[in-house]
Amino acid sequence: MRIVFVYNGTENIGIEYISSFIKSKGHEVFLLFDPAVFQGEVFINIESLARRYDMSTAIVKKAIELKPDLVAFSCFTGNYRWCLNIAQAIKKDSNIPIVFGGVHPTAVPEKVLSHDFIDFVIIGEGELPMLDLIEHLSRGESRDKLLNIPNICLKYKNHLYINNPRPFIKDLDSLPFPDKQLFFEQEPFFKNNPYLIMTSRGCPYNCYYCSNNMIKNLYACERQHVRRRSPDNVIEELLISKERWGIKKVSFMDDVFTISKPWLEEFIEKYISKINLLFYCYTHPLSLTREIASLLKKGGCYLAGMGVQSGSERIRKNIYNRHDSNNNIIEAMSYFKKNKIKVQVDHIFGAPSENEEDLRQSLQLYRKIKPEIILSFWLTYYPKTKIIEIAKNYGILSDKDIDNIDNGYIGYTHSTGSIAKDKIPLFNEYELIFELSTLCSNDKLFALLSKIAPIVPFKKMVSHFIYAVIGLRYNKDYIFNKFKYAFRKLLVRPAIKN
Repeated sequence: MRIVFVYNGTENIGIEYISSFIKSKGHEVFLLFDPAVFQGEVFINIESLARRYDMSTAIVKKAIELKPDLVAFSCFTGNYRWCLNIAQAIKKDSNIPIVFGGVHPTAVPEKVLSHDFIDFVIIGEGELPMLDLIEHLSRGESRDKLLNIPNICLKYKNHLYINNPRPFIKDLDSLPFPDKQLFFEQEPFFKNNPYLIMTSRGCPYNCYYCSNNMIKNLYACERQHVRRRSPDNVIEELLISKERWGIKKVSFMDDVFTISKPWLEEFIEKYISKINLLFYCYTHPLSLTREIASLLKKGGCYLAGMGVQSGSERIRKNIYNRHDSNNNIIEAMSYFKKNKIKVQVDHIFGAPSENEEDLRQSLQLYRKIKPEIILSFWLTYYPKTKIIEIAKNYGILSDKDIDNIDNGYIGYTHSTGSIAKDKIPLFNEYELIFELSTLCSNDKLFALLSKIAPIVPFKKMVSHFIYAVIGLRYNKDYIFNKFKYAFRKLLVRPAIKN
């Protein structure tokens, strides 16, 4: 069977895993990819350039020319509308079966299937149900044979069949390594960046703004949501990639890389002896100890990401369901500082009930912990997450707003997200102040700059510029690659490579 994946913007490890899995069963896989440099989710949002460099028509044409047996879309809420437009155009000129999967269809399969040009939805982990669907199509069976297949959702005789997911894949080592070639052949940019890898699936925490909150509800019967590959399995993938692709740095994309000290102790020793490359990872204040920070440093961690999201304990506990205290955050940061590991903290603007006092508390915390980088997001409501219910109770979201969220009408998480317009000026001001905080360690000078910030024009543009300058200081290769990539797209119109 011939399968065509359609995606835009970034490398997608989920697609890579499904591709390698179904290839191992003898099927053929293609990727049609739109770099989407100017569409906001990945780089910057410039509508005029996004229209000029839009590849939708070329993707639709190529998808039909390839004569696939199935066209597959992996959707998050930010690219869902784009996926719909491509799928509808393909269906208009062909009768190729179309399947949607990914986090957004997993949350609202019934909304996705309301579109008559979408034949199937796969919810949850995609490897096994994707193979089930492909084998069903290869046998030419009628749709009623799918009515009770876990993870597969479909329409049949005017009824929707939303099947529950099967249990999680427990043995991640049983999966073939992700099909990196699928994306690397499309864009050398991905190959030149830090190598993206996941050593685990699932998150031990349950933040209300995160789609993991929805996943935990979907898989409520599962006792263990976090599953991890063995250290040897991860090392083997990295050895192969180091030899084949000449990778120079590694980026561990686990939700929380530091959840197990015993696993890290075994892994870091093998990583040093066999891989020995600088790496980035993501952690959580409650999962970092002095010993774990020391292991990260020993292994070659040059930059760590850590979610803070707000310096207000009220916001973190009552709105975000994060139970780390400011003291936990200060302590975790001290471990990083002691080991001379640079830190990027994440901050989210726009929590329901957030006020200027909460923002002042955030600023006080950031001045105390002094992270090298602050990456600001603007709260975006994702389907079926608990924070939607909280926002509705505060009168922020109406039923119509929630329906729009389910249908993929949201803002960009690095722009204004789902924030009410009257809040944007205040948040723009504090975003700039936060960025100035990372740029200026002198308290007197920072106090002066903070007073000037409210009258600075084009605050968001200035904030992005400061973030880029700081990024050059601590992550130079990646930032240079990013801007070279965008500049090259300006000069050379992207083309379909398959």
